[in-house]
Amino acid sequence: MVQFNFTERTIKAKVVYYGPAQSGKTTNLEQIHRLTDPAANNRLISLNTAQDRTLFFDLLPFSLGAVSGYDFKIQLYTVPGQVQYNATRRVVLAGADAVVFVADARRSLAKENQAAFENMKVNLLANRLVPEKVPLVLQYNKQDLPEIMSEAELNKTLNPWGRPALAAVAAQGKGVIECFVAVVQDMLAAIAVKYNLKEKGLDPASVPGVVQDAFAEVLKNAAAAAPAPAAQSSPPPRSAKVVVSHQTDSLHAAPPQTGSETGLVSEELLHRSLRSNVELAESLSGLVREMNLGLAAILTQAELLMFYREDARDKRQATIVAIQQEAARLKKVVADLGDPSAASAGATGDTLGSTRPPGSTSTTLSSRAISAPPARGVAPPPSASAAPPPLPTPAAANGGLHALLQDVLGGAQDALDAQELSVDLRVPMTTSLPSCPPLALRQALVGTVEGLVTAAFRGTQLSLRCERKPVLLKGRDGEVKRDFLMLALAHTGNLSPEDQQRVVQGTDPGPLGQATRLFREMGGFVRFAPLPGGALETRVFLPVA
Repeated sequence: MVQFNFTERTIKAKVVYYGPAQSGKTTNLEQIHRLTDPAANNRLISLNTAQDRTLFFDLLPFSLGAVSGYDFKIQLYTVPGQVQYNATRRVVLAGADAVVFVADARRSLAKENQAAFENMKVNLLANRLVPEKVPLVLQYNKQDLPEIMSEAELNKTLNPWGRPALAAVAAQGKGVIECFVAVVQDMLAAIAVKYNLKEKGLDPASVPGVVQDAFAEVLKNAAAAAPAPAAQSSPPPRSAKVVVSHQTDSLHAAPPQTGSETGLVSEELLHRSLRSNVELAESLSGLVREMNLGLAAILTQAELLMFYREDARDKRQATIVAIQQEAARLKKVVADLGDPSAASAGATGDTLGSTRPPGSTSTTLSSRAISAPPARGVAPPPSASAAPPPLPTPAAANGGLHALLQDVLGGAQDALDAQELSVDLRVPMTTSLPSCPPLALRQALVGTVEGLVTAAFRGTQLSLRCERKPVLLKGRDGEVKRDFLMLALAHTGNLSPEDQQRVVQGTDPGPLGQATRLFREMGGFVRFAPLPGGALETRVFLPVA
């Protein structure tokens, strides 16, 4: 599901490559990765079986850069094509903003293509996505092989809605980027229409040209960053891909049938497993990027050190201090990875940077909370007479909403530990407090967190994000548009529709109901929104100045 942060002007979307087994889904991601990220700043994550066929997913974090003033980021997934992994395909498809259906154009694979296409429609419906409305592009792959079907024949069985269809030879990179551009154009146009982004500067009519220009810039930058061709005697470069393989044939057997009593448990376990793997993959990708940035900064400073003459002691000393600072930061990045005690180190955000401003912190995984290293990059060298400034703590850097939420979550840590709940805090450190009395706001947030911790399933995760959101309010003088700060708290739990209604009306006697009444007194309100996979998002709207 598309994620917005209008304050930081970021959009994060999900594209899933779907199709029968061995049709070329993973090959598409590998080619996109090769063509757009030749410097291997990101990693393509793959979970494979013993026969090197995708079991869970391939995850490629891909940034399209600024699109009409928005930092538009895409995560690409593939699904396992084997029939026995249908439950995994359904979970991976959850929250998809667009789909690329990769068909094997050979005539002998016609039945497999059609079966996979029908299966895709069923799984879209299972995720509350309407197949006829989801942005979809078809890729007719393996055009270099003999006995292929014509485009008209393939369209007859696989393209009932007349969606864009492109021929490709993914193994050679032909048609891969064209197909990706087409699906991004359709997806971004649909997002712009659905969420009325024209008012925010993204006109749906301009999307095709904007995306073309953005991709041209991405490919231009990629070509400039591509490493020089290696000498003939040099070994081939290692693939920028992380593969987790299961060396057992038991994975190829169909999963055991489960009864009605265990089906929901198995589905929930699958959701948790996939979510954990995605978090691990994103954390690994973020770690690789931080190391690359840090090492590049160190090398730059080392070159300066070699350039300065012996008599330029002040400049040489400043450069040495900068190198030491960056080395210490990288050491902390590695040390904080998965360290629960690092929760007090700072703010969080997704490793792709979709919700954080320049200079903010990045995510590491933790069993209790998600924490971060200091700000990335090397500060300008200090003067010789001044000591290097210490890195600011979150409280010193910003006394805003992020600091308040950290304080509230810290007070609820015992309750979180008792329920084995983790917290994903995605509120930028630069977010200011809403125009509410601080003490009343803190009391209401404490009640909200307490209520959600009580309602959440044991061992799951709470996710907190925020965005500035315009809301139309009806009054005596008609409709008035006002800006609110929406704090969204997502969780998986047992808050029934009846409970939600009581909370919204302010009649619930529990901590959520009490918090809602406090929010009302401050000029705010509470709403609920279902999420894919059975999760629920509690949305608190707070007035801003």
